[in-house]
Amino acid sequence: MRTMQVEDVLGVSQNFASLSTRDLLEARDLYHWHLIHKENVVGTAIGRYRIRKTDPWPDRETVKVEQTAQKAPDPPEPKPERTFESSEIRNYSWPCVLVLVNNWQQPADFTSGGPLTPDQLVPKTLYLPDGRVVPVCIVKVTQSAPDPRRIPDWQWPDGVIGGGFPIISETQGTRHVASVGCLVTDGFSTFALTSRHVVGPKGHRVSTIRKGRQVTIGRSDRRQLTRLPFSEVYVDYPGRRTFLTIDAGLVEVRDASEWTSQTYGLPPVGTLADLSERNISVRLINAEVRAFGAASGELSGRIAALFYRHRSVGGYDDVADFLIAPDEGAESSQPGDSGTVWHLVQKDDKPLRPLALQWGGQGVEGSGGNVFNFALASSLTNVLRLLDVELVVDQNTAAQPYWGKTGHYSVAAAACEQTSILSSKLEKLLLANQDRISFPFANLDPKAVAKSVKAAKDNRGFVPLADVADVIWKTVPWETKGGRDTSKRQGNKGPEHPTHHADCDISKVPGGPTLRALSLQNPDKHLTVPFWQQFYTDCGYTTSNERGMLPFRCWQFFDSMVEALENDNLLEFVAAAGTLAHYVGDACQPLHGSQFSAGIEVPRVPGQPKQKKIGDGIHSAYESSMVDHRSIEILAGMQQALPTFPHVPLMESGHAVATAVVRLMDRAATAIDPLTLVNFYAATQGGASKAVTTQLWDEFGTATIATLCDGAVTLAAIWESAWRVGGGSQRFKPAQLVGMDLDALRLRYEDKKFVESFDLDTIQPFLKGHP
Repeated sequence: MRTMQVEDVLGVSQNFASLSTRDLLEARDLYHWHLIHKENVVGTAIGRYRIRKTDPWPDRETVKVEQTAQKAPDPPEPKPERTFESSEIRNYSWPCVLVLVNNWQQPADFTSGGPLTPDQLVPKTLYLPDGRVVPVCIVKVTQSAPDPRRIPDWQWPDGVIGGGFPIISETQGTRHVASVGCLVTDGFSTFALTSRHVVGPKGHRVSTIRKGRQVTIGRSDRRQLTRLPFSEVYVDYPGRRTFLTIDAGLVEVRDASEWTSQTYGLPPVGTLADLSERNISVRLINAEVRAFGAASGELSGRIAALFYRHRSVGGYDDVADFLIAPDEGAESSQPGDSGTVWHLVQKDDKPLRPLALQWGGQGVEGSGGNVFNFALASSLTNVLRLLDVELVVDQNTAAQPYWGKTGHYSVAAAACEQTSILSSKLEKLLLANQDRISFPFANLDPKAVAKSVKAAKDNRGFVPLADVADVIWKTVPWETKGGRDTSKRQGNKGPEHPTHHADCDISKVPGGPTLRALSLQNPDKHLTVPFWQQFYTDCGYTTSNERGMLPFRCWQFFDSMVEALENDNLLEFVAAAGTLAHYVGDACQPLHGSQFSAGIEVPRVPGQPKQKKIGDGIHSAYESSMVDHRSIEILAGMQQALPTFPHVPLMESGHAVATAVVRLMDRAATAIDPLTLVNFYAATQGGASKAVTTQLWDEFGTATIATLCDGAVTLAAIWESAWRVGGGSQRFKPAQLVGMDLDALRLRYEDKKFVESFDLDTIQPFLKGHP
């Protein structure tokens, strides 16, 4: 006879998933004294139950039982300690009160003869007078001082100032540093929002760093926040003997025209993430957030808990709205990041939404002695309401991409963010090194970029990798460390110059097949060094600089990236990937693949002086001036187009990369015919005035955005291909995928043997798998 288990129909069952934020706060408030007097308890918060990563995923029925208050059988053996590092939020994690302890205890420790008395046991469940039941999740933390670092030597631009820039004030011989959070206004004046403990009292002078110099930007305002009774800020929530830490202050900026509302290092943001008692719920737990701090640079993390009690003195609690944990392997927030605004990451590539103002941090020691700095932050909604100011969202939002310099840096920065086609590990590595490869999409104008790069070059500082090929390698070594030219005569011709172009629209006879067409028609036969050598010679291209070999240069870089991975050398891979960005940026520009790159030759008449080319000046007018003048439209267009832009198939060899680059050059020439571009420019008044570049933009602007997007997705595909062929995902752990040392990268690109520059007649022995 089969025995059936009969459900206790008279039993009391509670669905934890239905608990509200108020329920959790009420339970914690009711058990306030009971919890804070436990010797082992160091803090409490509300959140979602954290599951050990080693625990199996239950089936649906198990989850249903787990989320009720029915008594479960005692575990057969003691469970291992639960930490933030060893646990995770799963889709079935239910609302709970988090209790943080500094020692993990087993039930046996509280029994007779154990080291602890029963009254020190943290309850697993909190019972409210009306029958509601709230579960408790115990997490062990080893508190530590936040891991300190100095403010890094960022190449802060001398253009507009915005969120993420350092805020500096000095008093009594001490230098205090925080981050600019965002711009706000009271309707009359504009202010920078940051941490109160750095800006000082009303009228105190405040500075930032611009191009390596400390400059005054304004003075502190009288409106400041420190801590307020919790029940005054959240009138609908219980919170006896509890204060909410806010720590916010305003700096009245001296010149608002020097400021932007966009955060350095982040894309343009959307509207405020408006929070109140009506929508603050545990749905925010594990939400993805991003920020840019003056000390740490780009930050990514997740909301670990709400209303975290970080201190208790004299029976009064101090609470922070948010406890933000860094993503695994990501940069941790450092001292100096106070004042940073954290942004909520939305689905479907929607704009980031400003969410919280960081005012402090909590160091937590993880495995191996590593210290993870958790960010403590206040709701930005509360800050703005209590200071009686509004968020500024449209002040000088001219975030600039970079091709010429502007274009090369925009292609590289965009490629780093093509997450839909990159493996998660490669994506993590590229984003960690985005400010090494390029400039993040930030509030920089082209002039500021040019000055920043020039200063780095002149002072042997670090030049972002995407323009090293122009800025460093196209110079002579006795003037610039790392230069690869052999002579300054005739325009600094040298082995690096022919690697940037390829006049592949030439043909042996008028109307005959072009070098580009033949190479794509039969790549195995025609996209080879010997075929290109002979074709150039037959067309009268005999000097080294005339014989452009851009596709073969990209082939060489692919081989270098794969070799770096096979040698477990991430720094070498990043250095090669970043410098490759320059050449792919060249390939997506129609003039770099054309005999008309500098205009159309006018046949020389005997006895007459040589005439200027038709359309002379088109190269700089189109690729530099037009792009600089229209950088706002270009960036906006790229950000709109890239999410749905066609991806490029991955490649298995260097020859396949060269083929993909020729295809990219062909698409660029189809989108913008070089001869048409030159003739159109020749019909203008010439030069590079805004009047002229406006005409160029009106005619070719949409296609220009498309070619830039094409360059970005092709570059991302080449990176991904090398990563896969070299086995990057299998070779490296997430903790290794961090930003590379700037000096080490600089030393690599200064070494002329690093992806050495060759011309077409010397490159063949250095290409692997040459057909």
